[in-house]
Amino acid sequence: MEQQPRLPIWFLIVNCGLVAAAFIAGTMLASGHQAQLPQPQGLALGLIHAEILESHVEPQDGQALLDEAISAMVSGLDRYSRYVPPAKVAAYEERTTGRYEGVGMVMQQHGEDLVVHFPFAGGPADRAGVTPGDKLIAVDAQSVYDLPLENRSRLTTELVRGPANSTVELRLLRGDTEIVAAVERADVQRPVVKWVHFLDREAGIGYLHLSDFHRDIALRIEEAIATLSEEAPLRGLVIDVRFNGGGSLEECVALCRTFQPEGTIVSTRRRGEEIERIDARADDCKHPLLPLVVLANADSASASEVFVGCLQDHDRATIVGTRTFGKGVVNTVYSWQDFKLKLTTGYFYTPNGRNLGGTQQQDAGNGEAHGIAPDIEVPFSKEERLAAFARLNAHEVPRRHHAAFIELAKQYDGIEFPDPPRGDDDAQLEKAIEALGQRIAESGGK
Repeated sequence: MEQQPRLPIWFLIVNCGLVAAAFIAGTMLASGHQAQLPQPQGLALGLIHAEILESHVEPQDGQALLDEAISAMVSGLDRYSRYVPPAKVAAYEERTTGRYEGVGMVMQQHGEDLVVHFPFAGGPADRAGVTPGDKLIAVDAQSVYDLPLENRSRLTTELVRGPANSTVELRLLRGDTEIVAAVERADVQRPVVKWVHFLDREAGIGYLHLSDFHRDIALRIEEAIATLSEEAPLRGLVIDVRFNGGGSLEECVALCRTFQPEGTIVSTRRRGEEIERIDARADDCKHPLLPLVVLANADSASASEVFVGCLQDHDRATIVGTRTFGKGVVNTVYSWQDFKLKLTTGYFYTPNGRNLGGTQQQDAGNGEAHGIAPDIEVPFSKEERLAAFARLNAHEVPRRHHAAFIELAKQYDGIEFPDPPRGDDDAQLEKAIEALGQRIAESGGK
């Protein structure tokens, strides 16, 4: 049943004006564009917003309504564009950069207890002496056991985190011994280079898994190569980007330049026109001759595909695994003071001109398959894929000085320290080892 509006017309007009003005002002501040909402939709936005607030059977949050309206507008463009409202900006930043302010440790709830699985190597908690298996008793005199059991893990995490350069006191139980650690919070980077070890020390075949393309990734890779080279001569390297959903293009380019001395790394095009071509730089190439094999699968996307496409097109590495995901789109992030907009603004193209993201026609099934086909395809069963995912995304191997605490940590159900990937139970990795051996032989073993 329809009803006539009960709001005064002056109220509706003023409210509409305020909403439209705020929207337009925000857009102008962010991009410098003279933005005007088209009519009658601009008028409708303000009028409908006011009417919902006044007349809906349930009280509504005016800001949440506008967030939903903007989100619907953006998400309808394509599957990668996103509006990030104020309440979700912090979580978005941590998810996309791997950085946050805190103490740098992974802890999980086991029954009533909160147990440290591992501190990030070299992070604040690690420097303060926190070790795997430590049971967290209190944070700044707040007993964790006084927190509701169903929300204990989340609430404790909120207590532990805080601004960089502030100090938090952690009371821990290590076996039967109570320990108090004063930890100075800092800017923490989640580790993204994992499982750095030799697959075959005698053959000089090294391995590492790259989980994301976050800040300083090229530096972290260089550190990993140096670690391996200190143990034994490194003659070849397997870089595993399976289950790597991407990250920063700038970091991806830096990593490509580490191995590729010349030529194009990637180009971007918008509406059919090339807008940028990024090239390798000889001065940035630290390892132009190191034989490489890259492992990739259907969960390797975005920056991972730029990396794979660059090395494949230049025959710099052999690609092993399965076809990649096909998310070769340029996502530009526009930042306002309180919110963000991630907008698809172009497509990535490999050095040989392959469109990594496909086209709208390809999305409809009328074009070529998305993603990058490997040089050597090794299918995975569902069970094999799940096993590889569990291992590669497990917590990093504890550092050597944590070894004494591993047995203590294992007393809690759910804490596991899996063995590093070796290839004996991973057909894709096994084939990668074989392919790398061939590349090493072709290079003369240097």
